[in-house]
Amino acid sequence: MTEIGGQTLVSAYNNYVNKLSTYKDLIQEQNKSIKILVYFRFFTFIIDFSVTVYTFIIKSYLVSISVFIVSLAIFIYLIIEKSKAINKRNYSMALKEINEKALKRLNGEWKDFEDDGSEFKDKQHSYSDDLDIFGECSLFQWINSSKTFVGREKLKNRLIHPLSTSVDINTIQQSLHELAMNLEWRQQFEAEGMVIPNQNINPKELYKWGKDKNELYTKPWLILFVRLLPCLTLILITLTYFTSLIDFKLPCFTIFLQTIILFIGAKKRSYTFNNIYKYKGIIVVYLRLLSSIADKDFKSDYLRQLKSNLVTYEGEGAVTAIKKLATIYDKISDRQNSFFMIFNISLLWDYQCMIEFEKWRINSGKSLEKWFDVIGQVEALSSISNIIYDNPQWTVPLIKDCDFIVKANGLGHPLLGDKKVCNDITINNEKNILLITGSNMSGKSTFLRTIGINLVLSYIGATVCAEKFECSLMKIITCMRTSDNLENNISSFYAEILRIKMIVEETRKNKKVFFLLDELFKGTNSIDRHDGAKALIKQLGEQGASGLISTHDLELCDLQYEYFRIKNYNFQEYYVNNEIKFDYKIREGVSTTKNALYLIKLAGLDLE
Repeated sequence: MTEIGGQTLVSAYNNYVNKLSTYKDLIQEQNKSIKILVYFRFFTFIIDFSVTVYTFIIKSYLVSISVFIVSLAIFIYLIIEKSKAINKRNYSMALKEINEKALKRLNGEWKDFEDDGSEFKDKQHSYSDDLDIFGECSLFQWINSSKTFVGREKLKNRLIHPLSTSVDINTIQQSLHELAMNLEWRQQFEAEGMVIPNQNINPKELYKWGKDKNELYTKPWLILFVRLLPCLTLILITLTYFTSLIDFKLPCFTIFLQTIILFIGAKKRSYTFNNIYKYKGIIVVYLRLLSSIADKDFKSDYLRQLKSNLVTYEGEGAVTAIKKLATIYDKISDRQNSFFMIFNISLLWDYQCMIEFEKWRINSGKSLEKWFDVIGQVEALSSISNIIYDNPQWTVPLIKDCDFIVKANGLGHPLLGDKKVCNDITINNEKNILLITGSNMSGKSTFLRTIGINLVLSYIGATVCAEKFECSLMKIITCMRTSDNLENNISSFYAEILRIKMIVEETRKNKKVFFLLDELFKGTNSIDRHDGAKALIKQLGEQGASGLISTHDLELCDLQYEYFRIKNYNFQEYYVNNEIKFDYKIREGVSTTKNALYLIKLAGLDLE
């Protein structure tokens, strides 16, 4: 048993296992029910068909017709019930898949998840590429449960645009903890999104479609005309049929007039109706997502604020408005029916639907983007809340208002699972630049990423992989994976220079910068590397930046005695039976070990 936000919860693993077992059993029962409906429908058809034919042969026509009508009604009812049963089974299968994925996430098998957000990779971003925010084995791949295009975009934005004030972080922390505690609702919400057709389609076209308008169908004179003309035609037809007061030529003329009117602007109306068909499937699913949010009684301020946006600008509820759009769809859905043309001409039905649709678009169309944004935000927050629910032993970071601080006990890399090694570290105003030395593969780069990604988690409101974690708000800038850019004719060394330029410029703007630099100036000779690194560290220190620098240049460590804000740390290796071992534990001081020749020999190269 564990506590999250003061509430005692069964362990995440046991909860997922129990839910998975429940849905597997439920799916088996639903499959049986569907088979029973199929068999029952088949035998009902055979029996009813036989009785209908037999009673017709013996000329019991009234019985035959009665049996046929009843049989047809039963057959349609069974078709509807089977469709409902299949929908319920699909929903159960979605929930089963969600819990299977959750167990894989806990078991460290999440690196096989298909959606890793690779399209969001941006080497120009200040930290996302170096800290594995997107792409293979990334933070996005680990936590994402968003199913809509908007949800994935909102999660991306939260990961690359951290919150900038402690008040905002605290507000989001409360929302995330509330969602974490509501596992049942989160999974049901996710399941609703799993049946979205073409879920990765950008809805910008849909937003434009909602905001467009055809003013012709909002004109009062046109609305009055198309309302009265069909009524007049029907009255004339009735009078012609039942009396001799009206000549049949008059209703024929009005019918002819209505036919001509239908041809006017028919192509544009068809285009509009086709778009309604096109978006209907997406909108219906979004309706279920909106209904889930609208029906949920949220406690935290931010979630309540999001929910409050589910109204039109005129105050009508989003769910009600989308249901009206679905009703309009139902009115135009039988256009291919052979009898529709007669119906359409008689009532000018296309015009009636266009008038109703334009009225909907004026009242609700411009709100679509706002509503879908709410869905996306909730999906993004739900994804982040997976971290909190799955790792209740992690800590809520304490955001400090002091200049520079990163103070952690038992700090580990959140993406390494059971393989992580935890360390304690303190960075403050007195010692705010750490030089990290150590032999190859000893853990220097991983440690830099460990601090960086936990800072990102802190700034998005999540819990962090530590026993205790305190930090101030700083702009994270990394320089770790610089590489050649052949398209722009940029070498890896020059790319590193541009990155460092970004850090220097940000510090000059009086921004609180936290940098992570891995092997400074590795693209040049040792003398230039040493002189350049020394000058840069001095400049960053004077301008007030804070961060960590890993280096193989042990002479740089002498800076600790020249600048009081610098402190040396190191990682080491050890040997057992002539085999190299690493404990990945950070120690104060300068590294006293090296292993390059050993690793060269281990790779099979004999340099002697």
